[in-house]
This record gives sequence, structure tokens and C-alpha cells, in this order.
Amino acid sequence: MAAGYGWGLYVDRRQAVEAAEAQTVLVAYLERVRNEDFHRAYLLLCSDVLEGYSEAEHEEFLRSRPPLARFRLGEPERRSSLDGTFLVYGVRLTSTDGASQVSGFAVALYSDRDPLVCDASDWRSERVSD
Repeated sequence: MAAGYGWGLYVDRRQAVEAAEAQTVLVAYLERVRNEDFHRAYLLLCSDVLEGYSEAEHEEFLRSRPPLARFRLGEPERRSSLDGTFLVYGVRLTSTDGASQVSGFAVALYSDRDPLVCDASDWRSERVSD
């Protein structure tokens, strides 16, 4: 029973570290978008998004949206599938004109590298409850 308890603590600690790392990369991504640093934002995208999605397309999509003034992350939800494990955040995005929406942003977790944002236009348009 003690071994099971120790394993549970390890899993809890690992998930807390993953959540902190995922939040850090998502905040960095959103700050880069807010600052219109589209090149550096693109560098934080996961490879699933990059396949067939050029940096120019990403910049064009972001420029077609109202400029981002601020954002607030909700609590993440862990999702696992054959594609991997993700933390999905509901993020309140507020544009410079005051309009606000909540969108889902998924962050891919990897065992061998830092997490990356799986951000594509279809994911960003997904509504998430507050």
C-alpha cells in the first residue's frame, strides 16, 4: 500500500509540473500574439499544427482577428487520446475594442521535450464554458 501511495504522489507531482509547464508555454504564446510577434508565436506550435500550416498562414489568420488586449486562462482539463496527452484551457480573450470570447487552447504534453500549443483556427473557434 505504501508503494501505491508513493506512486500516487509521484503522479500528482508530475501532473503539477506538466500543468505549470503547459501554462508557461501558453502564456508565452498568447503574449507573443498580443505583441504581434507572430514569428515567435509560430515557433511554439506543435508539429501536428505545423504540418500544412505555414507561418504566413498563421500570421494572416492572427491579423484577421481583432488585436488581443488581454487574456485570462481557466483551469486546464486533461485529455488523452491516441494522439497524445493534452491540457485544454478555456481562455478568455479580450480584444482592444473590448469584445470578449472564451476559446479552447490545447497544449500538447511530451515526455522528451517542452509542451507546445496545438493552436489552429478550428481549435481556436471552439467555444468553452467559463
